[in-house]
Amino acid sequence: MKKTTLFIVILILFASCGPHKPTVAQLREQKRIQDSINMVQQEQSMAYADSLLQLQLPLADSLLRHFHYVKNEKYEDHGHYICRDLETGGLGQRIFLQAYVTDDYKTVVRSFYYGSRKLEHETIELAADSVTNTFHGEGHVFDAEGNHEIATLNNEQSVNLLKFIAAYADVPIKVTISGKAHYTYYIKEKDKAALVETLRLQTVMADIKKLEAQHRQASLQAEKYKKRMEK
Repeated sequence: MKKTTLFIVILILFASCGPHKPTVAQLREQKRIQDSINMVQQEQSMAYADSLLQLQLPLADSLLRHFHYVKNEKYEDHGHYICRDLETGGLGQRIFLQAYVTDDYKTVVRSFYYGSRKLEHETIELAADSVTNTFHGEGHVFDAEGNHEIATLNNEQSVNLLKFIAAYADVPIKVTISGKAHYTYYIKEKDKAALVETLRLQTVMADIKKLEAQHRQASLQAEKYKKRMEK
């Protein structure tokens, strides 16, 4: 019993001699130091994002020399950048893949078809070197002196299709478009180059968007810590 009591007394004495509770002033100073560290980290993040932006912006400007900016001010909130080799007037009478990048950083691929029979196509299959990949879009049919059709892919499908073309740009790429019927053709070399260039622009513009968001967020955080330190 005496041993137990002695042990409890020793524990109480040890606890009373332990680390003291920090004062309000000490806690405030610790918080100020941590805010200072956080502010420096955010400023470093801003500098890093800015340095990468200074590399990407001139690259984007260089690529955009091959693109035409299109926007219908009356009907569209956003315009888009399209490679001149992929432009078409009106509905056109070409059978080809068109791609462009919007000024809000989205990528669109459209499959154009013109022919005597109606396909109502929404599926696009690419084949190269015994590898195939299938993409699905939303189809639209125009009946005006023949059958005009456009199948539009969303952003993710569009980017993946362009990546496939870029990966197999050195070999013939067969395109099969299908709906109620199907049609097959090969991408022309000139169109292929323009589609690959569009992917390059999409990649650079997506990087710019990400870096701008990173810079903006770091700036807001740095300002928050600065204001807290000034209180």
